[in-house]
This record gives sequence, C-alpha cells and structure tokens, in this order.
Amino acid sequence: MVSGQARSPSRVIGELLAGHPEARSLLAEAGHRAALARSSAAETRRTFAAAQDARTGYEGLRRLLDPRGRCTVNFSAGLLVLILLGAVLTVLDDIQVRRLLSETGAVLLALAAVAVWLVGAWQAALASRERRRGAVIALVVAATFLGSLLAVVHMLGQPGPVFGVLVSVLALAVAAGAAVLMIRMESARVFLARLRWHRAKGAHEAAVRVELGDIEAMHVATEAWLGLVRTWAATSAGDDEDLADRTATLAVSLLEDGLPRRDRVERLLPGDPR
Repeated sequence: MVSGQARSPSRVIGELLAGHPEARSLLAEAGHRAALARSSAAETRRTFAAAQDARTGYEGLRRLLDPRGRCTVNFSAGLLVLILLGAVLTVLDDIQVRRLLSETGAVLLALAAVAVWLVGAWQAALASRERRRGAVIALVVAATFLGSLLAVVHMLGQPGPVFGVLVSVLALAVAAGAAVLMIRMESARVFLARLRWHRAKGAHEAAVRVELGDIEAMHVATEAWLGLVRTWAATSAGDDEDLADRTATLAVSLLEDGLPRRDRVERLLPGDPR
C-alpha cells in the first residue's frame, strides 16, 4: 500500500505491478491483444480497399466490353455447354464419314470438321456482335456448303440421301446453337475479373472475422487488467475517486501502443523516480 503523501496514479500502478502476482501477466496479455486488434484492423482496411478496387475494375471492364448487358451467359457454364456441343458435332460428323475411311481416319476427319464448325460459329458470333450482316450471311452459306458436302460424303459411303441430309441439318442446327451461345457468353476477361473480385471479397470477409475475434479477445483481456487496477486503486486510494479514475486512465494509456514497452513499465515500479 502507498502512504497518503505518496498517492499518485503512477505509484498505485507501480505498487500493483510489484505486489500482485498476476499484474504483469494481465498487462502483457492486454497489450498483446490490443496490438493484434490494431493489426487485424489494418488488414481489414487493406483487404477492403483491395476488394473495392477489384470490384471497380470488374464493373468497368464489364461496361466496356458489354455496355448493354447482353452477354448474360456465365463464361464457365457456356464453355461447358460448348464442349458438349462439340462432342455432339464430333459424333454427327463421324456418322457422315465413317463409311469411307478407317476408324482412325474417320475420327480425325470428324475432329477437323468440328474445328471448322466451331471456328465458323465463333466468327459468326463476332460478326453478329459487330453487326456485320454480310459476314454473317457468308458464314451461313459456308456452313450450309459444309453440311451439304458431308451429306454427299455420307451418300458416297452408303446410298440413301435422306439420313445424310438429316444428319447434316442437325449438325447445322448444333453449330447455329453454338454461335448463339457464343454471342450471349460473357468475355473471359470479364469472368476472370469477377473471380478476382470474389476472391478479394472473400479475403475481406475473412479479415473481418479475424478482426472481430481479436476485438473480443482484446476487450476480455483489457477488462481483466482494468478490473485488477480498479480493485487495487480502490483499496489504495480509499475515498479518493479522482485518484482511482486517474489510475484507470493511466492503466489504459499503457495499452495504447500495443505491447507495453519494458522501460515504460519499469518506470512505474517502486524506487524509480517519477
């Protein structure tokens, strides 16, 4: 205990740190938790800024590449459907040419025809987006010619034109569907920009959860330290409420820089000049 002539906040806390077995431990823990809370708050601000930048970049790119919002098909979903359409075209083209070539040759020719179908669909999609009607008409004519050619190849291997024509018409329909899908698909750049935004948003949400946990732990540790200070100050100060308040204020100030510095604490111990 301190005498009435020596009462001061620094002396009260100095006596507490020197005389109570838990005081230094509680002070160190409270300072550590306060430092973690400040660090996590800074990380939350950083991730928030990163998420906002990623969102702004995504939205700006989307407005640039799709100003009227017509590309509503998700890129990954559209790509999966295109793969399925390519598989259907491969089967249809293989049906057309299998009678004339060996199995390996038929597969290779079918794959080549699929590549032509899909490249033509892509070119038609680009021409449609750019409103080049002449190019669209030329590509439709070329697709019709390719379908007719495959139908003729089928008839050479197996007499009877009806089935070959039906297969060619179906291939044309699938290729046309692929072109329409490509027109409605979002750009890969927009898709990647949205992924970056979602990752940044997820990082920010994780940082917020960490910050909330650190703040809660900081409050618990701070209240444990201040509770001990208040109890000790009430005993040391007696009826001097002002001294008790100033002691609590000094106890809080020790945590303002995070982990309490050793020299700051040691100056409060009895025997040190103040």
